[in-house]
Amino acid sequence: MEIHNVTSVPHGASYLVSLATLYTIETINLVVLSGLVSIFGVISNLVNLSIFWRHGFRESINVGLTALAVSDLGTVISGAILSVCFNPLIPYSEMGVNSRDVQYLVGAHPRFCFARITGLITVYITLERCLCVAVPLHVKRILTPRRTFAVVVLIFTLIFLIETPIYMAHKLDWKFSYALNRSEISLVSMSNAAELENLSFGLSVCVQFSSFGLLLILTSTLVLLLKKRSEWRLQTVSAGPSDKNNVSRRERGAIRLTLMVSTILICFLFPSTLLIITSFLEPEFNFGRRYQNMYFSVWTIVSLGEVSNSSVNIFVYYKMNSRYRETFRGVFCTKSSSKEGNKTPVNVSHTEKL
Repeated sequence: MEIHNVTSVPHGASYLVSLATLYTIETINLVVLSGLVSIFGVISNLVNLSIFWRHGFRESINVGLTALAVSDLGTVISGAILSVCFNPLIPYSEMGVNSRDVQYLVGAHPRFCFARITGLITVYITLERCLCVAVPLHVKRILTPRRTFAVVVLIFTLIFLIETPIYMAHKLDWKFSYALNRSEISLVSMSNAAELENLSFGLSVCVQFSSFGLLLILTSTLVLLLKKRSEWRLQTVSAGPSDKNNVSRRERGAIRLTLMVSTILICFLFPSTLLIITSFLEPEFNFGRRYQNMYFSVWTIVSLGEVSNSSVNIFVYYKMNSRYRETFRGVFCTKSSSKEGNKTPVNVSHTEKL
């Protein structure tokens, strides 16, 4: 995968998408939409981290969801950086900065990196829910919070190592621009940049396809296991009727939440997976090739989708997790309601019972 300035015109280029159209698509998808979604995503993931911190880490699912919020936060921060780099109102040329080169290292690859981490963590959470249905009596012994934390650290370390060759192959430095007749901060490539990029890109593609395939398999397996185990679990639980219903309701809620998070991620992973497959089938559909403008237009949609995926989980948690909803209302709604005075007292005991 070679790095070229998108404003350069490769030999034999086909203008299925003109430069003017490409810049319009960039402004809409990367600057306006992605910028707004990223701002919301930063706020929502900070809220998620605050609530999960209050819940503690005595359960492995909380450790996984906290790690997911951290990776999502990295994704949306990278998306915000991309929206700044592609903002046409900022005079980067006058500042001596090649924003399209800068965004490659400070925005595009960090977003790609954290999006892959999000995929692997979601795979692990889905696997955990499958084990909860398949072997409910042993899952807490198999997947302890400490082991989940170790897996999360391993996932972060693995993806960071995969992205390391990119930062070994390129750096940001002053480079003379013949078009501007002066130096500017641009992407400077090492002599072995192509080999390092191919290594990193190949490993990233493996992670992408593995995450997508495993999510499809585990999500389908979870649905099938849930159907087979539901009646059996109700018959074999030895607790009383009320305890039985509480345990069943709590597990079903966690499984529904996991299924929703996995399904949303599958939907947002599909465009990027399709983009990679298309670039393999048609080598000219890539940066610096014949259809580079079309490729970059589709890439802006993929970037917007991954940023959106990392921003919407707060709605899933609030809708499908009663404990999250209680804590959210206790932290935010109670404080705002207390300002109204004695006319509308807050019924704390009633909130705690929800």
